[in-house]
Amino acid sequence: MPNKLAIAKRIAQRVHGNQVDKKDYPYLAHVYDVAQRVNEYGENHYIVALLHDAVEDSCSISAAFQQEIINEIKLNFDSEIYDAIMAITKLKPPLRETKEDYMSEYLPRLKENPIAVKVKIADSSHNLSKAHLIEDRVKQGELRQKYINVLDYLGIDGKNQEKHIIFKNGKWVEKNKSDYIKL
Repeated sequence: MPNKLAIAKRIAQRVHGNQVDKKDYPYLAHVYDVAQRVNEYGENHYIVALLHDAVEDSCSISAAFQQEIINEIKLNFDSEIYDAIMAITKLKPPLRETKEDYMSEYLPRLKENPIAVKVKIADSSHNLSKAHLIEDRVKQGELRQKYINVLDYLGIDGKNQEKHIIFKNGKWVEKNKSDYIKL
């Protein structure tokens, strides 16, 4: 029988394998970066990080695929992992009648689950750290402020979490001085 980590990686691959982010980078690189950021907390945190967007993003394929992913998670993982994944999932149809409000419904619900909080901090820190790559300065500013607000809400000083990262050699790495273009 495959171990829990192998199952989580397989599910993440099924959902995100062909997905790219706003800058056309492989979405799985984001998933693995978030997982690395919570690795120190143990396997359950790592698994939740691998699957933190799986339920939400599977809906873009079909409602049936989303239900298949939910069932697979429920079947293969204990309630601690399942509950954390569902806590970090933004609820919208077909999982609920209307899309939940991010700040007044989603984050308070997420905050009730300690694993989801750690993973969301890692997720938001990653997203904040790559916001500098967005060319549209207005959109960049809006996203930076969103992630700073989320981190602040979760008890972390958001502004101090921004460490510019770049996609290099197939993964996200912290940008260093040699990565800047010399003028």
